Amino acid sequence: MNRTFRSVYNEALGAWVAASEVGAVRGKRSSGAVLGAAFLAAAAFGGASPAWAVSECGTVAAGGTITCNGDGSPATDVAPYASGIFYSTPDVKLVVDGTGGTLTVTPATPIIAVANRGGAGAATREVQINGDVRITTMAGTAGGPTIAVQAYQQQGGNALVIQNGGTINAVGQNAFGISARTDGTGSATAIQNGGTLSTTGTGGAGVALFSETYGSGAAIVTQNGGTMTTNGSHAAYALARGNGSAAVTQTGGSITALSSTFVNAGIVAQTIGTGDAHATQSGGTIVTYSQGGAVGAIASGSGNATTVQSGGSVTANGSNATGLLALTDGAGNASVTQAAGLTASTTGANSNGIFALARGTGRYAVLVAGSVIGGSGSNAAAVHTSGVGGGTIDIAPSAVLDGSRSGIAVLDETGAVTVTTSGALTGDILTNAGNDTINLVGGSVKGKIDAGADDDRFIWSGGTLSGGFFGQNGSDTALVSAASYNGSQILDGGDDVSAADGWVDRLTLQGVTATAGGDTLRNWESITLDNTRLTLAGAPLTVGAGADASGNPLGLFIQPTSSVSLGQSAFTVNGDVHNAGLINLRSASGAPGNALSIFGNYAGANGIVQLNTALGGDASATDKLVVNGNTSGTTRVFVNNAGGAGAATINGIQVVKVNGTSSEGNFTLAAPVQAGAYEYGLHRGGRTDGDANSFYLSSVYNPVPIPAVVPTSSPAPVPAPEVYRPAVPGYVMGQVATNELGLGLLGSLHKRVGEQQTLKWDYCGCDAKAPDDQAWMRLHAQRLDSDGKRQFGFEQEMQYFQIGKDLAINYSGDAGDKSRNHTGISVGYGRTNVNFNDRRRGDAGMGYDTGKMKGEMLTLGAYHTRYADNGSYLDLVGQLHSVRNKYTDKYGGEGKQKGTGLGLSVEVGRPWQIGESQWLIEPQAQLTYQVTRYRGFADNISNVDGFTSQSLRGRVGARLAWNDKAERSDNLTRTNTFYFTANLLHEFKDPKAVTIGSTAVSEWGKQTWAEVGVGAQLPLTRTTYLYGGLQYQRSLSGAHREGFSGQLGVRAAW
Repeated sequence: MNRTFRSVYNEALGAWVAASEVGAVRGKRSSGAVLGAAFLAAAAFGGASPAWAVSECGTVAAGGTITCNGDGSPATDVAPYASGIFYSTPDVKLVVDGTGGTLTVTPATPIIAVANRGGAGAATREVQINGDVRITTMAGTAGGPTIAVQAYQQQGGNALVIQNGGTINAVGQNAFGISARTDGTGSATAIQNGGTLSTTGTGGAGVALFSETYGSGAAIVTQNGGTMTTNGSHAAYALARGNGSAAVTQTGGSITALSSTFVNAGIVAQTIGTGDAHATQSGGTIVTYSQGGAVGAIASGSGNATTVQSGGSVTANGSNATGLLALTDGAGNASVTQAAGLTASTTGANSNGIFALARGTGRYAVLVAGSVIGGSGSNAAAVHTSGVGGGTIDIAPSAVLDGSRSGIAVLDETGAVTVTTSGALTGDILTNAGNDTINLVGGSVKGKIDAGADDDRFIWSGGTLSGGFFGQNGSDTALVSAASYNGSQILDGGDDVSAADGWVDRLTLQGVTATAGGDTLRNWESITLDNTRLTLAGAPLTVGAGADASGNPLGLFIQPTSSVSLGQSAFTVNGDVHNAGLINLRSASGAPGNALSIFGNYAGANGIVQLNTALGGDASATDKLVVNGNTSGTTRVFVNNAGGAGAATINGIQVVKVNGTSSEGNFTLAAPVQAGAYEYGLHRGGRTDGDANSFYLSSVYNPVPIPAVVPTSSPAPVPAPEVYRPAVPGYVMGQVATNELGLGLLGSLHKRVGEQQTLKWDYCGCDAKAPDDQAWMRLHAQRLDSDGKRQFGFEQEMQYFQIGKDLAINYSGDAGDKSRNHTGISVGYGRTNVNFNDRRRGDAGMGYDTGKMKGEMLTLGAYHTRYADNGSYLDLVGQLHSVRNKYTDKYGGEGKQKGTGLGLSVEVGRPWQIGESQWLIEPQAQLTYQVTRYRGFADNISNVDGFTSQSLRGRVGARLAWNDKAERSDNLTRTNTFYFTANLLHEFKDPKAVTIGSTAVSEWGKQTWAEVGVGAQLPLTRTTYLYGGLQYQRSLSGAHREGFSGQLGVRAAW
């Protein structure tokens, strides 16, 4: 440890002296010169008085005031006072006054030129220099002091010297300009308010402005103005040798310490006992040219040392010099404070702008708000501290620390220091051994931060750092949250990434966005990303693995609000990875092929891995996570399709390679993975490559095996069933559901208009006026469950409304022939809600239900119906329709489809009366055809091609009806009709295959089913009937089909 000053006892002087320790950094000590006159011998001022005159300016009573002005009255009051001026009367105020003219004091021998000193008195001995007073001492012999002005109270009173003007020049080795001294309880005060004060000579321990106490009194030195120049140890110096305090203050004026051959200083306060030392500059200028302190406080006993620069400027030009110094040797604390807007500058080798040393058990503190410039050399810094008790360094936003000459802005040698900086620093921050804390909260550090050995903390919350952080040996902790951190700065935990040595370094990146790798993130057993986006690039990142001695896991920790992405196609992490956030393997271009390799274990904590895959077959290009250790926990995988069209897989697409062990559920899909017509699942274990621990995307599934008889020969392999995405059943079966709606609107004759034979039966067929016009309307509701033979099915609810009008009713004209023709038009609107399902997805554990459809249809139709006289009929219907379907799959994906088409129907039937009863049976047959052209569309996964769907449906059946021709009081009959129906229906067409992406998907939909129903028609008025019916249908062969339907209509003729 370098210690610039140390207190030693000088036997020759009989005093403690401060010696310089100038040497190499980190503990080399060299012998040094005495710091200064602090360390004057008591004998220099004590003992018998020299042979000088007394009462030169006349006699004065104790406590009085005597003025020397050279006026010759009394006769001894005549300049140049060859024997000096001396008074010993107790508590006298001696005024040396040159306001009326120049007053010269030039003793012929090296004595005290002006003295007020004595052993009696309990008040204050004072010397005051006013006006144009010129005091010059003769040069003394080596070791013999000369003093220009002195106030010396040897007992309990105070001593005071004030220079208000004039010129004081103390010549010679050990020459003193102004001295105030007390030996008892009083204080000693030396003040310069104006004038010139200087000491000259070739060296020594002289002081320009000096106060000294040996008892409990305070030593006080103040410069409020004037000019002070010295070749001695100090310019201004307050020394408390007893238990009093020492304070030196500059509020104005200038101080120049010229000597370059020995230690000298500007202003110094020093205590030897229990008192505190205070050195304050609030104004003025101080320039020094040798080793020492420009402004210094030294507590060589047990007191505190406090140095404050609240104004003025300081320049220390010599080698081993200090601008602002605080030094303690005992239990006291050393502190230096500099206010904003001020400058403390050093230029020499191994010189420090600010130096705070607590060499005993105390602490040190530095508060910098101004400008501090350090000198050159390996032991120089703008701010330098040392002390086993540790301390603090606070650098305010307004502070500017220039360590460019030495490359060191802040140097702490021993103890646990806390450095907090928001200023502008040029040079390194070096804290060496100790459990140090460095807080970079703002400003800038143009250099590195080297925390040295032991357990250090680095907190970077603001400002900029160009050179990085270096932790060295020990268990270091770093928290980086500054917005300026971008990953280019080196963060080095020191030592290595193994916890075997007991040292565990932990780094937390909090709320930052950075690109970094092993080049800049070095030697951390643990790296935690907290609300951070880190892009990995450069050299492999190496972190710890396993756990520390306390069982805490090590490695790279990705917190829930953080993400890791790749800045290059392949990156390696050496060590364990704990993922509770996001690992994004996707490239900015979207092209797959990136890989993150982890040479350690991987633990998921509901984390996420994002990757690009060109979804297709087994050989699809993909990003990949490679774990060379074991995997545990849970991780969700987001897969983005990089242009793949989808395909059936065999082994699967490997997206997570595990060379160690894994468990089911370590990786699961976070969202559906769909391409073309396929949906991919994530499965552990390849289906054909024997890799049981890796994870694969697969568009096929293994159904639950059913025990079977062992075959006598090996059967041919059966491909695994494919898994279509949930929108596919709707796109394939939506046409079937739409056909049901369109064929329902085509309808059958009796569902459409009811029983029209009542036109013949009513009025006994003898109405003189047959109806010429007729209109009708009907409502229909239906529920249908239908399955394809392979895997798709749906549940459908539909409702429609239809209205029609006969444009013409033509009768045969033969009274004996009741045949007629009805020709008309109709319009209709229908809607349907359909829920789709996929049995194979259910078998794969992916859910039976897949999505839904909302469909609408508008129709415009025309019909022509011929009724023969025997009741037989021929019904022809043509209908145009427009379709709008909206699909929504179970994942929320949507698609919209439009289409137009045509429907045709031909139906025949003939009623037969059963005996003479009111019952009749009416065989019927019908053939319907419907064609719809659907436009192509796209959902958020793929395109769906346009196609043409057809339905050809046949029906044969019979109607058993009972007609009640009740007589009415008006002799006009009305027919009440009740009937039963039974039909056999067959669909001759399968649904059209639909191309989704590049895959054509179809279903088998041919079905045969039976339908039974009941119906009725009741007269409401003379020409108005209400009709309706209920039906139930169920499949007889093929896939399952079951449904219910009902309709209600009104027909009016006039």
